[in-house]
Amino acid sequence: MKTTHSTEEIRHFLQTSKGADPSSIKSLQEGHSNQALYFENRRGDKLVLRIALGEDDFLHDEYAHEKLHGRLPVPKVLEIGMFGGDSFYCISEYIDGVPSDTIKQAEIDSMQPKILNAYAAIFTIDISGSSGYGPIDLKTDNGEFGSWHEKLACELKRFDAESVRSHATNIGLDLTLTDKFIAQATGNLPFASERRRLVHGDLGFDNMLICNGEVAAFIDWAKISYGDWMEDFANFDFWWPGRHGDKQAFAKQYGLDAEHLEEREALYWAITALETIRFADTFKKQEISQWLHDYVASKLSHRTRSAERKEPAVAHSLVETA
Repeated sequence: MKTTHSTEEIRHFLQTSKGADPSSIKSLQEGHSNQALYFENRRGDKLVLRIALGEDDFLHDEYAHEKLHGRLPVPKVLEIGMFGGDSFYCISEYIDGVPSDTIKQAEIDSMQPKILNAYAAIFTIDISGSSGYGPIDLKTDNGEFGSWHEKLACELKRFDAESVRSHATNIGLDLTLTDKFIAQATGNLPFASERRRLVHGDLGFDNMLICNGEVAAFIDWAKISYGDWMEDFANFDFWWPGRHGDKQAFAKQYGLDAEHLEEREALYWAITALETIRFADTFKKQEISQWLHDYVASKLSHRTRSAERKEPAVAHSLVETA
């Protein structure tokens, strides 16, 4: 659930507590669970204020910068605190750039080597000093699960047929699709890779910022984890087929584990489809519901749809989920 603090309340906080120049304050594109504003302080620093009901996402962003800066462009978190008695705020540095889902395909194609290098930098970071799979314990650097299969099996338990069918009914989606996606997920689970990689967890097109033909930043690290790199890469073709080329070529170029890529892609497509059905109903997202009606059936295929160049109506991943 997103906070609903008034613009006046937020502006007053920024001006009185953070020395914001009143003329600099402006709204930014917001996530599903936070409010966001840009401002400049008296020194002229360009900053972002976000407000949310909990602080976990902010702490993960802080962790990502501390662990990855110098190797990956991750905005620095400067301050986390309470806001209004029932919410949390986070102030971080502002990075010039626009979400990559706003960039035309021709520009993406021209930038492809830089973009793929940036993705590969995430997946090839040395994580040998940690252990475990799944969500990272920010205090120990270790994953919560003993294996990636264990993590995925735990995740799939949330998608019992009855609850998923209920969500699908509420948004008017064909109920047979839910059964097929559950079968696709469970049937391909054995093929998931146990090779530990750093995973962003929501490496969608609105979580990569582009500026002057360069990858300026990766943002929103709430789902940072250890696991199968294909979870991130499969997300690209789920929302925007062919946007970043062929997964086999990418794996070969960067020395990533390339066994059973079709099955792994099908697994993560199915999990994303089930989660998106739940999300669209829970948060009454009409745009996402319409996307599901128009496109989700195509994700039942195990085959890469790299030849498709059509840009879907919602060509991005979920920024955040509950």
